[in-house]
Amino acid sequence: MNEQRKKIILSEIKYWKQNNLLPGHYCDFLTALYAQGNEQHKEAGNLTSSILHKEKKKQKYLVIFNLFIGIFLAMVMLFIDNGIALLFGAIGMIILFSYAIFKSNKQSIILSTIYIVSALLLLLMSLKLWSLFFSQQPMILIGLLVLNCVIWLLVGRFLKLLYFTLSGLIGLICIIAYSIF
Repeated sequence: MNEQRKKIILSEIKYWKQNNLLPGHYCDFLTALYAQGNEQHKEAGNLTSSILHKEKKKQKYLVIFNLFIGIFLAMVMLFIDNGIALLFGAIGMIILFSYAIFKSNKQSIILSTIYIVSALLLLLMSLKLWSLFFSQQPMILIGLLVLNCVIWLLVGRFLKLLYFTLSGLIGLICIIAYSIF
């Protein structure tokens, strides 16, 4: 077998072991089988750590990019006083949700960031909608806030995301407490 292929296979086996894609004893067996008693698996480990480092760096950039998009759209919605802000927010949310659905097979910090930014954009769009069309009716604001919290609660339960479930629950409790007192 080609030495380069062995390195690639050994790096993949190490990646599987580190990410629990296969049980550890299977990975150890495969490593011993492909390394054939040589010290080549150490070189494959260096290759794997290099690949993992590049993936983590890519993830950081994507998280920063998603946060930048969210902040940009939030600023647009805050400083533009007409329906175009709602359009920008809706387009941004659709793009982020589409990307999240496309990447939904991976649980990562990128996906969590997309969910959080989308939820905050939905909240800002609700507030912008209220301020543009219903600013004289505070009950509609409370209704929109309750709707956002219910959506967060349902998304948290459906996707098994604790931070959304807690956010929706705490938001509902705060709104009810505000309404009572």
